[in-house]
Order: sequence, then structure tokens, then C-alpha cells
Amino acid sequence: MKRGRTTLVAHAFALVVACTKPAPPPGTLVDTPALVEFRAGEHAVLQSFNDALHRQRANEIDELGLADAIDKSVLPPWRELRAHVAAAEVPTADRELFDTLARYLGERETAWEAYATALRFGNDATAAPHYAKYHEQDAAADADAQKLGAAFRRLSPKPGS
Repeated sequence: MKRGRTTLVAHAFALVVACTKPAPPPGTLVDTPALVEFRAGEHAVLQSFNDALHRQRANEIDELGLADAIDKSVLPPWRELRAHVAAAEVPTADRELFDTLARYLGERETAWEAYATALRFGNDATAAPHYAKYHEQDAAADADAQKLGAAFRRLSPKPGS
């Protein structure tokens, strides 16, 4: 009986070793569940924003309708995504990536908030500072998006894949 138990333990150990993928080399970024959620969520929210912008440019909605779409269809899921990323456990190797990601999420949110605010003003003079804030934050978000894209191309496979 003891020999059977020893054999069973040895087989179980061999199975665990065989099914375990090696850890990525030190410094390799890890594709965590938060990053997987971010990439899917970001795509969906950007699509929602671009769809609303297209509807406004096609005169299907006016500027107030676009502002409303940003407030109701773009910002809520973006804020939820931002909260999930902020609450995620971050592997040591991913710290810099998550710092850039957090900055990007904040910049994009601030840009959309400023844009929606600017759209609600009846004249260019009062809207101008909000448009300026939008352009400033949009440019910063675009720069961080470039950094994120480069980092995502260096990701190791997500855990368990």
C-alpha cells in the first residue's frame, strides 16, 4: 500500500510539472486579466465614441447629442474600466506598464469630459478653454497609447495559456 501511495504521489507531481509552463524570463511583461479586460474594453469604448462622433458629423445628432452620448455611453464604461485597472494586482514586471496605462486612462477621460463640456457652450469664446484642454489631454493620451502599443507587443502569453 505504501508503494502505491508513493507511486501515486510521484505521478501527481510529474503531472503538475508537465502541466506547468515556465515563468517568463525576469523583466518580461505578463498579460494579466486586467490587461486583457483593458484591451477589449478600450476597443469597445473607443468604438462607441467614434460612432457618436460619426453620427454628429453625419448630422444625425447635434453637438448637444454628441455631448450626451459621451456622458452616457462613453464615460461610464471608461470609468468602470479605469477602476478595474486601478484595483488590479500588478506583477512587478508590469509596474511601468500599469503606470502608463493609468495615466492614459486618466488623460483620455479628462479629454472626453472637456470635449463634452465644450460642446455644451453656445459660443466659441466660452468653449475655447475646454477645447484646449481636450486637445492637450487627447495628445497626451495618444502619446501614451503609442507607449502602450509598444509594451503590449512585448507581452508574454497570459497566465494559463
